[in-house]
Amino acid sequence: MKTQLAAKLTLWANRLVFVLLIAVAVLLQVILNWYSSFRYLEPIERAGITAGFYCCVPVAVLALWDLEKILRNLLRQQVFVRKNVQYLSRVRWCCGIISLICIPVTVCYLPLIFVTVIMAFLCLALSVVVCAMDAAVTIREENDLTI
Repeated sequence: MKTQLAAKLTLWANRLVFVLLIAVAVLLQVILNWYSSFRYLEPIERAGITAGFYCCVPVAVLALWDLEKILRNLLRQQVFVRKNVQYLSRVRWCCGIISLICIPVTVCYLPLIFVTVIMAFLCLALSVVVCAMDAAVTIREENDLTI
């Protein structure tokens, strides 16, 4: 029961993050103008942030979509299935791609190094989870064949 509640809450949080991502994509220039009132941004910084963000949006949407599918499977009690391993693997690659996109952008705006490092770490952590999940699916499949 706790797992179901946690999966439902996480599913709604995932959807909220998706809506926020789209809202920020639409309002990015307004947000940058507001931020510029506190800290001046050079034109190259604004351009770098804008380009980097818009390059990351499709990858982030794919990752959120895959997380949505994993959470729906969890709600259907389909935990250790190959599809979840595939979805989780794609989320891992999305984290790696976002990290790679952010590397050149840090030249324009150095604080993005934190996003780069966090996404690289998530990529590594998810690699471990994907390996463990894959092994668990293999064991479950072998057990299903055992009488």
